Amino acid sequence: MAIDVIINQKHLQIQLKQLETVWHTVVNGYNLSQAAELLHTSQSSLSKQISALENQLKADVFTRQGKRLTGLTPIGKALLPHIEAIFAEIRTIENISLDFNNAQEGTLIVATTHTQARYVLPTIVKTFREKFSKVNLVLSQADPESIAKMVIRGQADIGIATESLLNNNVLRCHRYYDWWHVVIVPKEHELAKFAGVVDGVDLPTLASYPIVTYHGGFTGRSAIDKTFGKAGFNPDVVLSALDSDVISTYVSAGLGVGIIAEMAYEPKHYPDLVAIPITHFGRFTSWIAVRDDSDIRKFGQEFIKLCQNQFDKK
Repeated sequence: MAIDVIINQKHLQIQLKQLETVWHTVVNGYNLSQAAELLHTSQSSLSKQISALENQLKADVFTRQGKRLTGLTPIGKALLPHIEAIFAEIRTIENISLDFNNAQEGTLIVATTHTQARYVLPTIVKTFREKFSKVNLVLSQADPESIAKMVIRGQADIGIATESLLNNNVLRCHRYYDWWHVVIVPKEHELAKFAGVVDGVDLPTLASYPIVTYHGGFTGRSAIDKTFGKAGFNPDVVLSALDSDVISTYVSAGLGVGIIAEMAYEPKHYPDLVAIPITHFGRFTSWIAVRDDSDIRKFGQEFIKLCQNQFDKK
């Protein structure tokens, strides 16, 4: 992204290159060396851009420990949303140009959780690739909070997750689908008789068994903990994992009773397990998010439409 525009005001003469430097420095965790590599320039050049901006503002944008940047100052934190909005507009202009010249080629970056990528999106990706064979589709897996930040900062075009996407006013969210948890146990387990019975296992009974479920912050784990705690139970979580396959594997090995998202239950892959539907932990909604102040490529909009139609046809 070549930027050499200068914004002239009565007291300021700010180059967009300076703002770009701030933006990339933040996105890359305040690592100037990494930001310089991505911008194909030198670390000293970025330092000069930052110094020039701070001289114009007559204030430090970054906090420092020696020569190392460690974070944003209060004015830096106040500036960042506006800088992100500026580059969102620039991306929109760029996307309009790219669509006008060749709407069938480009790159689409979708940030999502492992659960969505592994269990929900494969049919969407297959259909999308058939329709847009020349588009480079990148699935970037992260935790829900990081997914929101990636979309806000322009590191991803689309974000798909359950938690965190609704907790800000920068993203425009589209409902994807609703889901619940299920309890999984081996077929010979004493709870297996409740297979297919909604809420066949109550909380006191469930809390009496060792639990295998998700790591904190993923796939409704916070709701699981909150529900047990509110009911006065402190179950023994013997293993937590990011991956439903890992949870299912250890439940098969007899480590404990599993709690996973319903879409992650795969009887074909784990024929020795059965599932018990439960609503104790509440209903969850997966959302599709884009920045509210910018437009993505047309093939990105088609990707969202495919997702929205995925469950409407069922």
